[in-house]
Amino acid sequence: MKNFLIIISLLFLTTINSFPQYGYGTELTGNFLIPLGKNAEDYNIGFGGLVGFYYDLTENFRLAFVLGYLRSSINEDKVNGDFTSGGQQGNIDVSGHVAAIPALLSLRFISPGPGMRMYGLLEGGLYTYKTSITGTYTLGSQQTPVDESDFRSEAGFVAGGGVLFPLDKELLLDVNVRYHWINDSEYSDVPTSDGTSLGNSRLLSFGVGVNWFFALPKP
Repeated sequence: MKNFLIIISLLFLTTINSFPQYGYGTELTGNFLIPLGKNAEDYNIGFGGLVGFYYDLTENFRLAFVLGYLRSSINEDKVNGDFTSGGQQGNIDVSGHVAAIPALLSLRFISPGPGMRMYGLLEGGLYTYKTSITGTYTLGSQQTPVDESDFRSEAGFVAGGGVLFPLDKELLLDVNVRYHWINDSEYSDVPTSDGTSLGNSRLLSFGVGVNWFFALPKP
């Protein structure tokens, strides 16, 4: 049994040393967003994009810096409508969207190459929100215009993974999924028709993109 484990270990080390795949590069990914957090039904499926710059610390560990733009519009059919407050009949009629600009530090564990490579990732950083909501908020005989347009930042973390498919020596297809956990944030103080306020803190993103890879020279 001991000899068998030694042989397996030697084969494993030989395999890793035979296929050095560490390097540096850039990545560009398009994303579909599914809101999952509180009041997720108040938003439509969104879209966005991420761009990353990475450097391989070792063959299997990659450090990256990721910037992006994620956008989801308000589900007007769900948000707007009649409501009651303090015994008075009111009405909400707004439209708009919420966009987030994430700036994340990413650590990834990547399976050895060559060929298809799988990876898991952990990311953390800041999500800066841009809110754009307009319309009217009517309570009783008083009508108040709504014009929410401001910035705010919240801390966030991401867990996920993906697969890299080589297209040629330096270009790879990147298919990934990310779960975004963001500190609870209320984007607008305008209540919805069911009495809650616009806010969300969980996202699921599915991404497809390209990854430009440049191998480092062998030592």
